[in-house]
Amino acid sequence: MDNFENEKKEIEEKKEIVIEDETTFQNESVKKGVFSRFKNKLKEKKEEKLQKAMEELANEDKEKVNEKLDEVETKASKKNSKKQKITSILLLIFNIALVIALLLWNILGEEDFTSLGELTIYPLPFLIYIILILLNTFFDAFSAWRMIYKRTRRSRWALSFKSVSILRYYDSVIPFSGGEAMAVQYLRSKDVPGSTALSIPVAKFIFQQMTWIIISLFCIIVGQFTDGLFGYVSITGYIGFTLAAGALFVIMFLSLSRKLGKKVVSWILKLLCKIRILKDYDKQYEKVWAFVEDYQNIMKEYSKSFWDVILQLFLHAGRYIIGYSIPFFIYCIFQGFPETGASELYTIFFIAGALIDLSASFIPLPGGSGMNEISFTVIFSNYLQGSVFWALLLWRFSNYYCFLLQGLGVIAYDTIYGNRKYEWVKKKMELQQESQAFKKNQIDNFRAERDKRRRKEKMKKSVNN
Repeated sequence: MDNFENEKKEIEEKKEIVIEDETTFQNESVKKGVFSRFKNKLKEKKEEKLQKAMEELANEDKEKVNEKLDEVETKASKKNSKKQKITSILLLIFNIALVIALLLWNILGEEDFTSLGELTIYPLPFLIYIILILLNTFFDAFSAWRMIYKRTRRSRWALSFKSVSILRYYDSVIPFSGGEAMAVQYLRSKDVPGSTALSIPVAKFIFQQMTWIIISLFCIIVGQFTDGLFGYVSITGYIGFTLAAGALFVIMFLSLSRKLGKKVVSWILKLLCKIRILKDYDKQYEKVWAFVEDYQNIMKEYSKSFWDVILQLFLHAGRYIIGYSIPFFIYCIFQGFPETGASELYTIFFIAGALIDLSASFIPLPGGSGMNEISFTVIFSNYLQGSVFWALLLWRFSNYYCFLLQGLGVIAYDTIYGNRKYEWVKKKMELQQESQAFKKNQIDNFRAERDKRRRKEKMKKSVNN
């Protein structure tokens, strides 16, 4: 009987524990609700993907990544040097002087020059012009955001915008060298993993070149039916397209056929060194193959995710379509929307924007200074007459001065406040992680103590009985 009663008591105690656990579980599930449980599932999936991403990053060759980071830091330090800063300032002064020279040329050389006070500005096209600039910036930042999120599983919109602004700023002030090194350094300063920081500017450049070549080819084909409307700009545009398409084709050829590609590269570089266009053969050879390897790695990575490739191509195509659409709306700012032939005029301005971009692509000055301004003035003076200079200012703001202001704004913000704020946020995140670990540890200790206490109580009861 005593054994029977003891077993009965143990069963009742177990029932109480089970009922207590069930009631707490039900209360927690009621509190959470459907959306909270769905949110938890998404969080679990995100954590799994984050773990996989971290494992992939851990498996990468750290020595190669560190070597490339050292090389990038060397480039970035050169670009931050006093000599390079002076060069950038001089080039910026040259660009401003060029704009002033064009203003004087329009005032003194054109009888129908329209002064600022006499301009008629239509507000709706101007509003569309502002929206297009903002959309262009958004597409660019979204492209970087997706790349960062894909590798780190962290949503960092502010960092995406800032890194793109730094990239475009140094592209705009340093001829032919680009802002890739500065963008990599900036991403690394915000604790982005080295391999991710290295891959983002290269991936952006590759997808940008692909979409640019496709859209430019379309514009060149359609431009054949304009009866020589664009004059010498067509010729320089064809030269720019040939160089850009040739460079992309060579990179793809080298990636697909490494043995033959190495022989071709070696032969071309030796020829260029013999005729003294290039100096250091070994250095140039390593540079070419480093870029080819980066291209191959990017293509391998994105070949696993077809939709990411489509998304990147779509975003960069959107940027170019917006950029080449802006001249039409600048025309409408001063002339209003045309009552007839709007689609035909839009096509002409779109092709003109593409050809000017191609023409300036091989000019060894930041932002294609000189060729951009002259080409725009030549083409659009027939349509805008006295207001062509003001149209030129709006157009150059959308594709040059806007990048300068964004980059300078980011640099100034980070210097004054942003860097200190990021250090505080990073410390806060570390403290949150520590507090979460401490909380989990306390809960585990409490549960262990509770189980231990219950076992002792059961043993006492069994001994007493």
